[in-house]
Amino acid sequence: MTCPTRETHSAPLHAPTVRLDDELSETPAHPASWLNKLGWLAMIWGGSVSALGLVSLALRRFMQAAGLAP
Repeated sequence: MTCPTRETHSAPLHAPTVRLDDELSETPAHPASWLNKLGWLAMIWGGSVSALGLVSLALRRFMQAAGLAP
């Protein structure tokens, strides 16, 4: 008894898309986009600092409750 062979295909599932306007644009990025990116960066940084502060406060309260900290 023989097992059926499985054919393998190496072709991609879809053809790559080709843009007709592949030339680089010579216009600089819009300043609002940089301000937007800096705003997100500041917001993420502030959130991470706040989260770290909350974790340290929780650990301090836990240690005080256990009698390990003054």
